[in-house]
Amino acid sequence: MTNGLGWNGMRRNRARCGLAAGIAAAVAILPSAGVAQAMSNGTPVTDPNTAQWVATIDPVGTGSLFDTAECGGALIGPDRVVTAGHCVADVDPNRMRIHIDARVLSKDPGIERGVRGIVVAPGYTVLPTPIDPAVGSASARNDLAVILLDKPVTGVPVLPIAPSRPAPGTTISLFAHGNTGKIVGFEDPGYRDDILHRGDLTVVSQADCAAGTPATVDAKSVMCAQDTATRSVATCWRDSGSPAVTYRAGRAELAGLFSFGGETLGKPCSPTIAAFADATAFQDWILGSPGAFEPFPTGKPLVRRLNGSLHCDPPQWDPVRGRRPTSTSVGWSTLSWMGTLPVMTPIPGADSADIPNADVAQRKTDVVCVVTATNFGGRIQTWSDAVHIAG
Repeated sequence: MTNGLGWNGMRRNRARCGLAAGIAAAVAILPSAGVAQAMSNGTPVTDPNTAQWVATIDPVGTGSLFDTAECGGALIGPDRVVTAGHCVADVDPNRMRIHIDARVLSKDPGIERGVRGIVVAPGYTVLPTPIDPAVGSASARNDLAVILLDKPVTGVPVLPIAPSRPAPGTTISLFAHGNTGKIVGFEDPGYRDDILHRGDLTVVSQADCAAGTPATVDAKSVMCAQDTATRSVATCWRDSGSPAVTYRAGRAELAGLFSFGGETLGKPCSPTIAAFADATAFQDWILGSPGAFEPFPTGKPLVRRLNGSLHCDPPQWDPVRGRRPTSTSVGWSTLSWMGTLPVMTPIPGADSADIPNADVAQRKTDVVCVVTATNFGGRIQTWSDAVHIAG
């Protein structure tokens, strides 16, 4: 998936469009999996009263929001945001910050909230493209997640969910903070536009959707749209999880959340099919009791120096904001930085709680312990402070 999984895409070459984010090969700590991107050739939203319910997800909670923001989402209750499932996969909820109504990321962070709990939709699954199993070309099934905020948001209207999936031919509007500037030739521009943008698309049939991508399209949970008018508006890097709305009596209603797009064709940021997780099909789940929250660490893993090695102690788990993991694993990664974003590259074979000092020293760089924890609510990754041993 291209850039839906923005944050994840950067982790496996994360910073892609749809399902492109997640921590794996060389991973910038961004969302996980690897599905969607950001809109190009959209229109700046200058009316301060338009789309106040837009949420911006910062997976690391440090540095400039312009630099670290990855996915989008929508405020659908005073204390509840819905986004793409791949946007929260492998992210540490204890570090994550959610910004509501951030109009210009570089100078208007909006209303900031922490996370009280996260749960991904039942049956959420990344679906490798049959002709190319690479993460960057994957799609997803049930690609949704609910984030409960640590405090309610007041003074901002919430976005209601449409009663049913819009029919083919219906116009929908995508609101996003991705690489939304004008892109000549639709190549990766290497920058992001920090002003909230809107792009109008037209819903297409399931048959046209399936014909427009080699990726697997799960008809029950995926709605597709495309710019059939100007053939210029495209989803691009960091658009994952951003809301697409329909209008009824002039009132916006949530239809879907950006999941994957042109990256499945090898054409990221081009005006091809854009696939959205169908929020209307999950309305009862989104607004109901969230069920089991994914694991929520109370702090970072702790690295201790032992004779001739480093040892990693996993964190404790918050029993209120999350449920205990059903499985955990420990690994080690080297740490570098992409601006203010941490980039972790797993060390081959370093998949236990201990790593010899000699192995660390030969890396000639900082290393971190990475703990992965999973339960029925989802999977998270959290990492320790960096450690360095001179060679």
